[in-house]
Amino acid sequence: MTDLTFETTAIDDRPQENALLTLETVVDEGWIDYNGHMTEWQYYKLLADAGENFLRAMGFSEEYRLRGFSFFSVEGHLRNLKECRLGTPIRIFTETIGVDDLRLHIYQYVINEARDIVLATGEHMMIHVDTVRRRAVPVDDYMKGCLQRALVKWRPLKMPKGLHASITAAV
Repeated sequence: MTDLTFETTAIDDRPQENALLTLETVVDEGWIDYNGHMTEWQYYKLLADAGENFLRAMGFSEEYRLRGFSFFSVEGHLRNLKECRLGTPIRIFTETIGVDDLRLHIYQYVINEARDIVLATGEHMMIHVDTVRRRAVPVDDYMKGCLQRALVKWRPLKMPKGLHASITAAV
């Protein structure tokens, strides 16, 4: 995989200057759980929607999908950093971490636009799939170009602070 190499790590969890704005929305009443904040499934839904918008921005079109190819999410990691309440205006930014002929690795930031704070981050691995055969297949030359351009255009300059984060026992 063409993974980026970084000389330094970002000092905070904010999106970097090359990040692509992939979603803007406001937290709806139906997204709030019994604890009074946005439920976990909605974070995943918003990150998935932003991921779809990212794919479209890099060149994944409906025509390409109808030819029998798509990207499936195969792994993800969500970090909840701050609470998100009803009515919060949200912006999601996406960066490209790595690509190869089968995989796309992205990193995302969920921002409370009103308070300018990072609410969550998401890291996701997608694979390129033949939707008829239902198996991973290498991208064609067109999509290879799209992936390479995305890696150049929307790459972080420093390693995102939460990249490759794992669950820890510390509280």
